[in-house]
Amino acid sequence: MAHQAIYRKWRPLVFDDIVGQEHITRTLKNQILSDAVGHAYLFCGTRGTGKTTCAKVLSRAVNCLNPQNGNPCNECEVCRGILDGSIMDVTEMDAASNNGVDDVREIIDGARRKALDSDYKVYIVDECHMLSTGAWNAMLKLLEEPPKTTVFIMCTTDPQKIPATILSRVQRYNFSKISLDNIISRLKYIIAEERNELFEDADPAVYGDPPDYEYDEEAVQYIAKLADGGMRDAITMMDKCLSLNNQLTIESVVQALGTVDYNIHFDLLFKMETGVKDSAIRLIEDVYNSGKDLKQFIKQFQYFVLDVCKYKMFKDFKYVSIPALPEYQEKLEDEDLELALKVLEWVRQLNADIKWESNPKAIAQTAVVLFNPEV
Repeated sequence: MAHQAIYRKWRPLVFDDIVGQEHITRTLKNQILSDAVGHAYLFCGTRGTGKTTCAKVLSRAVNCLNPQNGNPCNECEVCRGILDGSIMDVTEMDAASNNGVDDVREIIDGARRKALDSDYKVYIVDECHMLSTGAWNAMLKLLEEPPKTTVFIMCTTDPQKIPATILSRVQRYNFSKISLDNIISRLKYIIAEERNELFEDADPAVYGDPPDYEYDEEAVQYIAKLADGGMRDAITMMDKCLSLNNQLTIESVVQALGTVDYNIHFDLLFKMETGVKDSAIRLIEDVYNSGKDLKQFIKQFQYFVLDVCKYKMFKDFKYVSIPALPEYQEKLEDEDLELALKVLEWVRQLNADIKWESNPKAIAQTAVVLFNPEV
């Protein structure tokens, strides 16, 4: 049987399971309960915050034959048909690749026809900010005078690109980044469920009772912090880590994700703080010659130094992306906050200067030569 990505397997099927967006899901459920469904919605937010998932749930909720407190039952004929794609009244369109006038005209023609197997025809337009100006103009009249049994749900990560004439005709919902605690709780829930499923068919006489799934708290926290408020990113990273090792430890997570080589960053920070410029220049030369993107390296180094400063201020790994390994904790304890702040200001300016340069190595090495930690 083909492997299904964990983020798809555990995609929420009801509003109540969508994490961190209660201010939105509560409103949508109330609209379902009061039969006050809008004709057009705009879901805005960064990636992995639940926009498309919420759109899919809403498409079933407005058509469900047996709604449960505003949630779709996912058991009735209509819900099952929408889930397996056999009911064609719910259409999903990726505006990144279908962004022309002709694509919108197909929606217009379809919207004029009554739904065949459900109450509402629903159109989910993902990445709608990619629609062309002509496509938006074609959509404008449809949103101004929409068919009574048609619902449009548009999702975007860049609402600034959407015309004001469109924004004034839709209900806009802003999806916030998901909190660290919510991501951690969801990851732990998925880990437990995956473990139970693994032992579901196992013979207790042979294997005994399923043991508790073992994971390091620091490992789950580290994955959640790297996700930066995106649930899908967190689950995808965890899926990759579990492929390497069923036991989630901070060491296995760092190995699986191939994240920043913190030892190199600690080394460069030490050289900058102590003024060992020749070694710092050689380190940058080595990074460049290894084929790494030097601009990206400098950007990562800025985030790293910021994390060092935050750790020195709060004395807690909760606020930083650096993994809680003993060797890193020892190095962080030895750091001087005043010197780290000077390096942070230096690398912040370097990051700005290097952004559009065609020869980043020369700019970075010049900055090293001119830096004086004693000033």
